[in-house]
Amino acid sequence: MRGFYPTPNVTNALARRFEALLNPDWVSAMTLAISGSEGSGFFRWFDSGDIQSLAHLKQIAQIASNLPYVKFWLPTKEYGFVQSFLEENRLPENLTIRLSGYMIDGPAPTALASRLGVVTSTVVSQGFSCPASGQGNKCLSCRACWDKQQNNVAYKHH
Repeated sequence: MRGFYPTPNVTNALARRFEALLNPDWVSAMTLAISGSEGSGFFRWFDSGDIQSLAHLKQIAQIASNLPYVKFWLPTKEYGFVQSFLEENRLPENLTIRLSGYMIDGPAPTALASRLGVVTSTVVSQGFSCPASGQGNKCLSCRACWDKQQNNVAYKHH
């Protein structure tokens, strides 16, 4: 509800993107868009927002399966969708899901993440490990968020 998000042009664009999820061609269109534009080999889902449904998570997993040469990072607070997905599906090897903590300086949901076989992220006011805030908010050469061996990545509160 801050910054440019409440402006009509942004809210309209977000509404169009949400409606697009219902289009039966969304997975193939996103697969094509990512394959044609992602030269780094790394893709982050969502700069703001989250998984909208179990079906949406299945679509994201299908896109990752379609593009095995791209590593995907999916931060989420929608633990229930992740749990439901993993009850019947396996994550593609190139999709890293990070369950995000709910509170600044709060605990990571490590017990649930461990049980589900995923990793976590947190937001901290100090002692962070993500270097992006000191690099113009860019990952540059850091790839910790995509690394399933990195159990928790802490981001600086801003």
